[in-house]
Amino acid sequence: MKCVGPPASHLPYQTTVSLVLCVSLFLLLQPSHILAQEKPSPTRKLEPVTLGLSAKQVLNLPIYLAHRYGIFDSEDFDLKPITTKTSTAIAALVSGDLDYITAFNSGLAAAVGGAPLVATYVAADKPLLYLISRPDIKDAKSLRGGIIGHGGTRGSHYFATVEMVRHLGLDPEKDVKLISTIDVTQGITALFSGVVAAATLSPPYDAMAVRKGFIRLVSGPDFLPRYVENGLVTRRMKLRDNPNQVRHMLRALVRGLRYAVDNPNDAVALIQKDWNLDRETSQLAYDATITTYNLRGEASDEIVNAAIKRSQQDAKITQSTFTPKDFVDWNLIRTVQQELKR
Repeated sequence: MKCVGPPASHLPYQTTVSLVLCVSLFLLLQPSHILAQEKPSPTRKLEPVTLGLSAKQVLNLPIYLAHRYGIFDSEDFDLKPITTKTSTAIAALVSGDLDYITAFNSGLAAAVGGAPLVATYVAADKPLLYLISRPDIKDAKSLRGGIIGHGGTRGSHYFATVEMVRHLGLDPEKDVKLISTIDVTQGITALFSGVVAAATLSPPYDAMAVRKGFIRLVSGPDFLPRYVENGLVTRRMKLRDNPNQVRHMLRALVRGLRYAVDNPNDAVALIQKDWNLDRETSQLAYDATITTYNLRGEASDEIVNAAIKRSQQDAKITQSTFTPKDFVDWNLIRTVQQELKR
């Protein structure tokens, strides 16, 4: 709209009124975002939710992407990811100081011991762990008598480490000493400093060590059976009393996973930035990790039963009626998958 004419001071009354109306109409026709600058719309309140992570690892890539690209926000959550050792996370979850954790196997072990926990989601069900040794340790013989570090306490890293040691023909209870390094970040530090002879690492830490001359003694993905690595575990009380919150958490996790699959460039860039890696190593870490994710979000009874058996053996429980339904509940993830069906 264009309004022209002589200066307002020389206009008759009717013309002046016309000019005022013209200007008013012009303002009304401006894009709404220009006028909104003077009166911003109220910010919607997000619900604070805490999520316990056992380590800063690429396996958590969908969570990091969902956090960075506003997916949790869009589900009305102010997500507070908390990285802490698994035993601390379990205790905090049981006490109610944490809302959720990702450590499926550690949560299962606690549930077998009587903790009122439930798993509602599986993010990854393929092993992505490697036994990395010092440059001077190139075979089982030279590893014998050495200390091996693994993440967590009695979770997936521990069981994978036991199997990889056995794969080398060694007895994990007699031929080596297994210790917890709490997580993979401290595991690689212990390996580089010489505190341990070998450590169980996941991407990108295994590649970082190999590039420095350390040895990939055992490749877990080559022989380890399928088992749940990551998921979503919460208290049974929360699932009962606040299923809507759990459902929205599951929506955020599924959407984050799909974002990781659909936007590889963003995912690789995040790995490169957050771990201070070169592009090639970041791409390798992404390519290795993306194959482990479980797009269905649930695990078979066979896989869960195997995890229950390992937990019971470790706890020296010889008789038990504990079954998968005593720990897992896939009803909400099935609902979410239908909601987000492509």
